[in-house]
This record gives sequence, structure tokens and C-alpha cells, in this order.
Amino acid sequence: MNAMVCNKMDWSKRSAHQWLEQYGLWVRSVKIGVVSANPLANLIDKNDVTRVRASKTSMPCEINDVEGVQVSQLLAKMHGDSREYLSERAWFLILKFENDWSDQSIANAHGCSRAKVRAEVEKGLAYLDGKIEVLSD
Repeated sequence: MNAMVCNKMDWSKRSAHQWLEQYGLWVRSVKIGVVSANPLANLIDKNDVTRVRASKTSMPCEINDVEGVQVSQLLAKMHGDSREYLSERAWFLILKFENDWSDQSIANAHGCSRAKVRAEVEKGLAYLDGKIEVLSD
């Protein structure tokens, strides 16, 4: 039997916000000499010299590849939901945490206010907190 199927992920270790912060670090991490589960993100990160993430560089990535993939699947499921508002909230979460966009950058790209972006991100995090609580049981 596959080892990943046997290992139940401990979702209770972190809140949705913490999982997404760690997921973003995991996606953007460059592990030299180690094959990552997300080689495209590694390649983009190596070649993208225009973005500066100084505030995030001191935070260590504390999740492994299995946890990163699980968080990715949780976000993908939310993004693929038939309810348009959930899909939009997932997209804002992806832009904010995975792509490290600021609230203002997201607002500019989507033609809305920063306040709307913050509200949608908060609602998305609350939704994921509920999902994580269910997965923790």
C-alpha cells in the first residue's frame, strides 16, 4: 500500500492562515540538490529576479512535500467549486499565498478595492479553517 495513504496528515497543527503561509514558502522554496514536488515553481522562483520577498525570507519552511501537496489539493478543490464566490476566494488565496502578491496587486489586477481583497481573503481563510477542522477530526 502507498505510504502516503497510510500517513494521515495532522491538520490540527496549524490554522488555515499558517498552512497557506507555509504552503507559499514551500512552493517558492529552492532546495538545491533535492528533487521537489513542484519543480516548475522552483524554476520560476530561480529566474524571477524582479520580485522581492524580504519579509518572507526569514521564515523557515516547516512543511514537507506530502503536506504541501495536501494543501495544494485543498486549495484546488476550493478553486474548482461550482460556487463562483468560493472559486474567487480561492483564487485570491492562491495569488496572495502561493504567488506572494500584495493585496494592492490583487486589487489592481481584478479591478476592485484592497478592502474587498482583504475581506475575500478573510472569508476564504474562514472557509478553509472550517474544512481543516473537519479534516482534523
